[in-house]
Amino acid sequence: MTLPPTREFSGASVLRSVREDLAPYRDTIAAQHKRVSVIRFAADASDPSLWKRRMEASRVSAEQKVKAFTHLGYEVDHTVLPRSTSAADFAALIDQRNADPATSAVIVQYPPPPHLAPVVQRLDPRKDIDALLGERSMQVACATADGIVRVVRPFAQDNPTIAVVGARGFVGSGVVRLLEAEGHRAMPLDAGDDLGQVRNADIVVSATGNPHVLTADHLRAHHRLVVDSGFMPQEDGSIAGDIHPDAKQIPQHITPVPGGIGPVEMAVLMDRAVRQDADPSRQPWTCQPAPYLSRGDVAALGSLAPASGAVAGAGVGAAAHAESVHRRGIERGDGGPAR
Repeated sequence: MTLPPTREFSGASVLRSVREDLAPYRDTIAAQHKRVSVIRFAADASDPSLWKRRMEASRVSAEQKVKAFTHLGYEVDHTVLPRSTSAADFAALIDQRNADPATSAVIVQYPPPPHLAPVVQRLDPRKDIDALLGERSMQVACATADGIVRVVRPFAQDNPTIAVVGARGFVGSGVVRLLEAEGHRAMPLDAGDDLGQVRNADIVVSATGNPHVLTADHLRAHHRLVVDSGFMPQEDGSIAGDIHPDAKQIPQHITPVPGGIGPVEMAVLMDRAVRQDADPSRQPWTCQPAPYLSRGDVAALGSLAPASGAVAGAGVGAAAHAESVHRRGIERGDGGPAR
């Protein structure tokens, strides 16, 4: 008996279900004539290749946000600024959005040009729907980090070790903060750390934006879930995530790039907007449980020596269990949000 094949967690399915669930709020929001402001920066022709690719990723994300908020009945101001925008002009735009009572939320796509990053802190905390203000924000973490933890949560009911690669970054630090607040065991890793430690985790979250930083040398069959939140356009037009293509078939579950965490982020932002402007009592959406094999099950199938303290069942029993949970997962169509 072999291990079941890797299964992709469909963020697109999550977003589709959340859009359907939130559709009844559209008329309420539209009647309020509320607006959402999405501000991004465009690269100049003379900019370095890396900056151009980051701005392309920013463009894709901004356009997804426009679609998401428009679906909810918001009017969306999508503002594109050149990199040469002065601090004074950017501050004036932020101040105008702050003062506008019809503007419910303001999102500045990251990264902004370095000389403008401090200006983002002028944002009114009440309109900071994506936690750009850090501890001053009314949101605990950015929407991407929130979405990642919602995806992780059903896989983390037995106190697993969760490696977070890129733990000092904007997204990664939010993931660590949320996980620890829920009592989970996070293993923070960042530049300069030994990424080989990832092999000792049960769940892996990578939020570096560094293409293919995790390879087949890092991932193992006992990784019940690998979350890849990287999204970096390449010069050939392809999109690269944090996970090397050769490693994507190793873990039991993985979020694809594209189509994984990006749509989940949009679902979180829509959820936050509805709870802010239409239904404060609404509970955040959650993900359904999905079947996975424990370290003991994987070890019994001959793919991994049991970890210290792990209990491995008999080979035949574990093989039967693997087939059972795999079949159950297919029948149930796991991966979408619980309703």
